[in-house]
Amino acid sequence: MAKKEQNEFEIARKKRRKKFAAQRNRKFIGALLLFVVLSAGIYFFIEEDVAGIIGDRIASASSGGEGFPVDVSGTNILNTFTVGEQFGVLTDVGYYLYAENGKRLLAAQHDFANPKVESAGRRFLIYDQGGNRLFVRMRDKILFEKEFEYKIISADISKDGMLSVVTSAQRYASQLHVFDPDYTEEIFTWSSSDEYIICASADEGTKTVAAAALSANESGEMVTTIHFFTTEAAVELAKKEFRGSSILSLEFDSDGDAKVICDNVSACISREGTVLGSFGYNQVPAAVMNLPGEDGSTIVFDRFTEERATDIVFLGEKLDEIKTVSVSGKYICSDRSKSNTAVYCSGKAFVFNNLGENTAVLDSEQDAVIVNLTGETLLAVTRDQLCRIEK
Repeated sequence: MAKKEQNEFEIARKKRRKKFAAQRNRKFIGALLLFVVLSAGIYFFIEEDVAGIIGDRIASASSGGEGFPVDVSGTNILNTFTVGEQFGVLTDVGYYLYAENGKRLLAAQHDFANPKVESAGRRFLIYDQGGNRLFVRMRDKILFEKEFEYKIISADISKDGMLSVVTSAQRYASQLHVFDPDYTEEIFTWSSSDEYIICASADEGTKTVAAAALSANESGEMVTTIHFFTTEAAVELAKKEFRGSSILSLEFDSDGDAKVICDNVSACISREGTVLGSFGYNQVPAAVMNLPGEDGSTIVFDRFTEERATDIVFLGEKLDEIKTVSVSGKYICSDRSKSNTAVYCSGKAFVFNNLGENTAVLDSEQDAVIVNLTGETLLAVTRDQLCRIEK
């Protein structure tokens, strides 16, 4: 059959149809891309709490106060902590937040007998160790408050906001409770009939909980066992024993692997129970700095009685030794941020990057009892002041 010839009118009409269809497709694709970009932007805005960060910076700029140094005479300072770009102080009667310039952003009281603080990101947790109450908050609001039936042994908050609480229990020595970052429900509970749970940590990205429990074997040797659970099915994934070791710190890194620091060994362990790297030592650390959600850790050994010095061990991504540095003087206090470690010894503060390279040596006019690294700012608590140690 001969192909029907098209006249000029039909050819022009088809061209117009194709043109309109192409225009519709471009508009649809453009609208789709706009939707994706807006959705991603809204998710990032909510997930990273951009509004909260902006609010904190506005509060920092508009807050009152004289700035550093801050008078703290007559106050019993127990600890310091970092909340985003802010510097926190916990005392026996209250807690305070300060901007980088020393202006006070928050002052509140607590009635805890033995208060402890943990912080991650823009959230901080204060709990009454040996009591039964805790709360999680940010600068501008309290996110969660809870009173447990039994005494709190330890508590931890992850970088993504998951809350892990170890309490005593009626039928068991201790019990683990895990709450999601919205604190709407208790998503995981675990008790052991023959072990004593010391501490725990959770990772939202991998839906994994790691719990450290103590027990004794047949010969009476102390054993620390790290148990890994999935919160999705509430089943045990794996476990790893450390014989003759007592747990000091347990956190997850950025990859969802557990950073375990004991009194004689440190190790990075996958959620399958595989040891990815380790470092052993024969002296109990004077301090361990093991940040939640960050890679690597720092351990400090006080060797002043033998060698008149302090040893600082920088651990890498798999908690293996990167570098050991020795500084003169007796160890007093230390702190680690995401990118730096500060160690204060007998009148001098030594600042290092995470590779163990010394970047600054700073003198302090007064003896510090606590140092804090908030970003790149080194702050010190003396007997009667909060002050900035200038570089």
